[in-house]
Amino acid sequence: MSDKEIIKKYYTKLENFDPNLKITNKNEKITNKNELHLVLDNPFKLTELGKFLRNEFNLRLLTIICYDEKKLKHGFTLRYLFGSDIDDFFLFVIFFIDENHPYFPSIYKVFPSAVLYEREIKDMFGLSAQDGPIYKPLILHDFPNNVFPLRKDFELNTKVESNLKQFEFTPVMGEGVCEIPVGPIHAGIIEPGHFRFSVIGEKIINLETHLGYTHKGIEKLAENMPINDVVFLVERISGDESVANSLAFCQAIEKIAELKIPQRAEQIRLVFAELERIYNHFGTLAGITNDVGFSYGASRLNILKEYMMQLNETLSGSRILFGINQIGGVKTNITDKMLTDIHSILEDVFLKFEKVLDLLKSNSSVIDRLRDTGVVEKQTVRDLGLVGISSKCVGIETDVRQIHPYGYYPSLNLKQKTLREIMEHRIELQKRRGDVLSRFMSRVEELRHSKNIIDTITTLQDDDLSIPISNKYEFTPYSSGLGYTESHRGETLHWIMIGEHNSIFRYKIRTASFSNWPIIEQAALNNIVADFPVINKSFDFSYSGNDL
Repeated sequence: MSDKEIIKKYYTKLENFDPNLKITNKNEKITNKNELHLVLDNPFKLTELGKFLRNEFNLRLLTIICYDEKKLKHGFTLRYLFGSDIDDFFLFVIFFIDENHPYFPSIYKVFPSAVLYEREIKDMFGLSAQDGPIYKPLILHDFPNNVFPLRKDFELNTKVESNLKQFEFTPVMGEGVCEIPVGPIHAGIIEPGHFRFSVIGEKIINLETHLGYTHKGIEKLAENMPINDVVFLVERISGDESVANSLAFCQAIEKIAELKIPQRAEQIRLVFAELERIYNHFGTLAGITNDVGFSYGASRLNILKEYMMQLNETLSGSRILFGINQIGGVKTNITDKMLTDIHSILEDVFLKFEKVLDLLKSNSSVIDRLRDTGVVEKQTVRDLGLVGISSKCVGIETDVRQIHPYGYYPSLNLKQKTLREIMEHRIELQKRRGDVLSRFMSRVEELRHSKNIIDTITTLQDDDLSIPISNKYEFTPYSSGLGYTESHRGETLHWIMIGEHNSIFRYKIRTASFSNWPIIEQAALNNIVADFPVINKSFDFSYSGNDL
């Protein structure tokens, strides 16, 4: 179906559901061709609408965006972003909250993943979700009451007194039950996060996580920076996702300004995005292998990761690919000689990888530790709105590169497969059991896919690396844009609303880690404590990417 046909399909069904719905784009310019914006005059219509979106379209809740408009309209606006996993389609549902009645309806009974975003909004804006569960603080552990940092009246340089509180964990009672607290400080250079295990013997019967220790205030910082400088900040959301996050940010700005990016720049962005995926997946596979005690296999995989990081440094000057993207294109060129070297090195690295993989598959002690460990159920994955490897491991595809192709990916036509490829892929999906082994093999498949994608780039367009500076910025105040990429952890979303004088009015980031962290509490249940490290590593969530 064409873009217009997809939009018409959803528009017509929404009109049939409720002819009074305002499917409009009031007070803003929408430049994304795959979006509809729906304005609710009554927030309490949201629950019924949510049921319709889930049952009729099977849409997934992607994030909830809140922003403070007290200076403009004496209140707050909430935007619920829904997305399809079949069509290239996004739906924004928008309504206004009066500052004198700071409440909105909870939809966690329809979309359980909403709990995360509702807690975040309570922390950052002080708005409460009605008829929801009792919320604990999500990010701001020690903030004083009634201080909400994403409100416009909270200045960036505000000194906040620490208000130390005891975080309440759910006690598990019974004979033989004991608690094991782990963290927030971990060994080595792992970032902080607290895990509270309740166990009987070695069996985990409950796990609660407590994150937020690396909160950096990135969304607030961006509101006070020149737009060009924000790229530098965004690369540091999570260092190993520097390309994915900076690309999503740039795409959001480029959509607002309606910039046409040079083809060569789009190709280079794609190559670096896939190189980022490759080196990270090698590292995660090495970590999984190490956590089951097979040091030799882990060292071989870490060597492959090192090859890739050395290639990164040769190409860009950065082992973790900082400084690649800029608004309007890229800052780093890939010459024809470099492209030839990339293909040559990938051939060599992947030949070595297949040999290591054969070694791991033939080692029964490795496979036994991975199989049936850390199992997650398909329905739980759907309910929590998981993305990336966390959803692929149960056979749910949420890959943005295929469903919502961006940049140069549409030129590759990733959805176009032969009948044989389709059948082989379906058979592979049926094998996914939601365990560590499934996540391991999902990464293997992604690695091969990334190499194949780079292999399709045999020549680079004779084009500019970036559009001329003078053509870059023509922003309409309060226009907005959605940028999205597929990081090695999954779907990554960056939504930006422009303010006056080319400033950022609101910047909302939703990383894959933020969506996915809750599943760790389910995956650990009924496993032994000694298996938790490999379960945790098999998901490979980012603490920094969660805490923002």
